[in-house]
Amino acid sequence: MRERIYDMNKNIVSDALRKGLGKTPGRLVRVLELVLATAVFFVFARYARYAKIDDFSGYRVSEMQVFSGVVFSVIFAAAYAVQLRAGRKLPAYMHVLLAVITGLILLSKISLLDYVSDDYDIFLANWIYEYSQMGWKQGLGTYIGSDYTPPYLYLMQIISRVQDYPPQYLVKAISMAFEVLMAYALMQLASLKVKGEGARLMIFHIACLLPTVVFNGAYWGQCDVIYTSLCLMALYMGMTRRSARSMIFFGMALSFKLQTVFFMPVMLPLWLKKQIKLRHLVLIPVSYMVMMIPALWGGKSLHHVLTVYLQQAGQYNFITMNAPNLYQFLPDLDKEMLYNMFSPMALAVGFACVMAMCALVTVYRERLTDDSTVLVCLLMLSGIPYFLPKMHERYTFGADVLSLVAAAYLPRRRVLLPLCFGFASYVAYTAGLPGDRIMDLKFAAMFQGVGVALTAAELWRSLNEKKDHAVTAEVKA
Repeated sequence: MRERIYDMNKNIVSDALRKGLGKTPGRLVRVLELVLATAVFFVFARYARYAKIDDFSGYRVSEMQVFSGVVFSVIFAAAYAVQLRAGRKLPAYMHVLLAVITGLILLSKISLLDYVSDDYDIFLANWIYEYSQMGWKQGLGTYIGSDYTPPYLYLMQIISRVQDYPPQYLVKAISMAFEVLMAYALMQLASLKVKGEGARLMIFHIACLLPTVVFNGAYWGQCDVIYTSLCLMALYMGMTRRSARSMIFFGMALSFKLQTVFFMPVMLPLWLKKQIKLRHLVLIPVSYMVMMIPALWGGKSLHHVLTVYLQQAGQYNFITMNAPNLYQFLPDLDKEMLYNMFSPMALAVGFACVMAMCALVTVYRERLTDDSTVLVCLLMLSGIPYFLPKMHERYTFGADVLSLVAAAYLPRRRVLLPLCFGFASYVAYTAGLPGDRIMDLKFAAMFQGVGVALTAAELWRSLNEKKDHAVTAEVKA
């Protein structure tokens, strides 16, 4: 009798647990899930491997491990909160799975933090040290790293205030934090056509795991994800008719990096579809200047904050800087000599491609859809660096991540887009990082070229799709 009662109680508990995992949690339960999952992740993040902490912290190792746990738990909490919001209609067991996947992704990136790139050693480490010897106002006004825009240097100055802790961890943590915003923007762009919470959340996770994303941020410590995430948010705001917010995001992105201009041609189809308004364009320079206020307060000249990109344009006069572009097929000669020979032609070709795209979009303005808008943006992000000179291997970052959205719209037909762009960037990255590159950059240029051609073909098909449907309907009638 007692054994029967025990079995019955055991079944009741199991059944209740199964039933609870299958239910859709309410808001309070989701908050509790967030708190509990973040607490569990904190334990793992605190005791993860941080080899550099011993060199910086001395007897404060335990304290700095706690600090590391807090920093990366904040990133985890942000990523998980976004997913709980997007997947609020999913059952509880899916929320548990999302927490596990997010935690594993972040822990895998934490394992890459100890790698130190030449860029960090030569530039960022010295800048951060110099900032640490200055007051806030002096640091804001100094011309350290003057070929970078002030907003990124603000972040370096904040990092310099953390004592006895490896700055490279915080540099990479900033990129990892913006990866959450980037993944959110990609998920939202995909949601304009992709149905189902599970499919959209899968895009969020794939975005965080793209090789380009992992190598650029957690491994290399680069900041391309910052301006890219802001531009993707601008694109999403524009496509959902929030014109003013779109322009503000574009202005913020421009304040971080000049490569924002690769996104700018997408404003033409957005305007033609009446998704953005011309009067809101003034918000781009306004938000740019707002981002410069701390630098101006610190003492930097107005001339500097307005011409920093002109200073950048005069540097690195090489036909290509490990970029997977057309000029990898030129003879293996001095890159500066090739730049002097071919740069006028390269600039003309790049400008002609942009003008041709604008003409095509204008002619087919009545057939523009959200799909074609994404493809226009993707073609610009992949095509402009393919034809322009002086391009670095990281300048196709936007195409690498946006191709995921284009593929999500029609996965069977476009799966090659992220594969081509991602592989081209991976090959180019191995040339830019220490060690041997995995293959000649001509192969990277070839895969990038195939990706550009496929994107152009998909755009043409998208613009003519409505016409084809109309002809088919007329024949059937």
